[in-house]
Parts: sequence; structure tokens; C-alpha cells
Amino acid sequence: MNREHIDTRRREKYMISKARERRAVSFSSELSRRIGSIMSIATLKVVTIPPTMTIKGAAETMSRYRFRRLPVTDPGTNRLRGIVGSSDIVELFGGGDKSRLIREKYQGNFIAAMNESVREIMVTDVVTLSTTSSIVDAMLELLSSRVGGAVILDEEESVTGIVTERDFVHLLAEKTTGMRVEEHMSDRVITTTPGTSIEDAARIMCRNSFRRLPVVSEGRLIGLLTTRMLIDFIGSSRVFAKLVRNNTEEVLRTKVEEIMSTQVPTISGDADLGEAAAMIERTGRGTVCVVSDGELAGILTERDILEAVAGGVMGEGS
Repeated sequence: MNREHIDTRRREKYMISKARERRAVSFSSELSRRIGSIMSIATLKVVTIPPTMTIKGAAETMSRYRFRRLPVTDPGTNRLRGIVGSSDIVELFGGGDKSRLIREKYQGNFIAAMNESVREIMVTDVVTLSTTSSIVDAMLELLSSRVGGAVILDEEESVTGIVTERDFVHLLAEKTTGMRVEEHMSDRVITTTPGTSIEDAARIMCRNSFRRLPVVSEGRLIGLLTTRMLIDFIGSSRVFAKLVRNNTEEVLRTKVEEIMSTQVPTISGDADLGEAAAMIERTGRGTVCVVSDGELAGILTERDILEAVAGGVMGEGS
């Protein structure tokens, strides 16, 4: 990386920092459209895995580094081969094509399936950006593709960074936006109960392309289940305590209440969107639940924040 590029990145980071301090929605339309500006907000220390890594190894790596997606690369060249996300592993248990690996190829043998290589479940049609992409380029790509992250490649097609919805949450966190949470939340929320099996919960997630599922009991919000919690469970020693006959069903019968979090980030609908973004960033849950009189009124996700940021940026250029 040459000196000029380093200085440019430092200036861009400074501009973003100053924009956040001003607590304004806009952070410079010129900056957001500048060639290469995506590198100022992207994660550059990317954890990659080889295509020979086992599915269980991928789950353990996600848990260790607290990442939801891992680019799959050739060990020698670091060139992109695919990507594995937490949703791909959850899909093994929630139905769909990937679940055939366990049910058909290994006839329900959990350990054998988990020791299969990630190439069996990785996505090869990866959304990518270049190091010359702008912040606006990244926003439009994530919004149009409906994925939560894009891999950044250099001129040699090697992985050099990754940008996710969470990077855009950072742009809005702690700002006074003048936009209320209720204006951007989803108020038609699909929930589950604490006694639901993780198989059924995973099925709900896969069917609706959800990464989080609020848990309610008698109309009250009592917990939150996320794909990361499922991955943490699968990648931990706890899962083996469930295995007696090494049958996947023994794992799938685990109740949601055994792995969900009861520490649910909540906020009111009339709160400012910047406050919600700060809460999402601080808790790492990727969402906040919107409550009214103790009952669940809606849910706000990183995707909702991304759409709000995109609306503000595109509005600056209109």
C-alpha cells in the first residue's frame, strides 16, 4: 500500500469521524461517492478459511472471531473461491437444499456431516466489490443483492477486505437524525416460543431469510435467538452432550430456551434512529426489539439502518 493511498484513507476516516461528531445524518456526499472510499469503512483484517475446512471448523471460527461470514480462499493465493455465512450452516438444520447433506448423504449422522468440507455448503456466486469502489457503490450493491456483506478484491482478485451492513450502522450511531425508530422498523414481526425446537426455529429463519427471531411467552418478549447463537451452539462442546446415538434429531430437539439470550436490546418506537444504531453497534446483536408497554411492537435490523443511510446519502445527491 503506497503512502498516498494511506494518507487518503486517513483523511477519509477523519472526515467520517468529524461527521459523526456533528451528529448529523449526512457525512459528505462527496466522500461517499469518491473512488476507493469504501476502504475507509471496510474491515481489512479479514478471516478467511480454505475450502477443505470442515463445517464444524467453520462454525468454531465464526464463534471465535464473532463473524457471521467467512470468505473461502485458496491458501496460497488468497483468491476467492466462495463464502460461508452463518445462515448457510443454519440451513443444514432448517430445510432446503443444504439440509440434504445431513438427511440424505449421511442419513442423519451429525458428526459425519459436520466433518464434511465447507465446499459442500459454501456460496460460489459471491457479491464482490473492488478496492476502487465507493461507499455508495457498496450500499447499492448490498441493497440490490439482499445480502449482508460483500467481499472486496484487489487487482489480483485476492481478498483484501469485507464490508457489511454493520459498517453502515457505525455511520449512524449516536447521531441525532430526526428520524424515529418506528418510521423504519418492521411492525409485522414473526416470533417463536421458548419451547420451540431449534429445528423448527431454524426452519422459520430459513423460510423467511431471517438472522434473528424474537422469543415471546404470553405476549411478552423474553428472549432473542440469532443465527450466531445457533452457530455458537453448533461450534461448542455443548452440542456433543446432546448426542447419544450420534443422530441429528438429538441436536434438533434442543429447545430455543436453552440457547437463546434473555438480554434483549430494546428501545421505544419514538427514539431517534441514531440511538438505535448505537445500541445495535454496542450489543453486537444486529437488531433491537421495539417495545411498547412491555409488548413487542416491532423490530429494527442492520438492514433497516442501511436503507436509512442509503436514503440520506442518495438524498444529498439529488
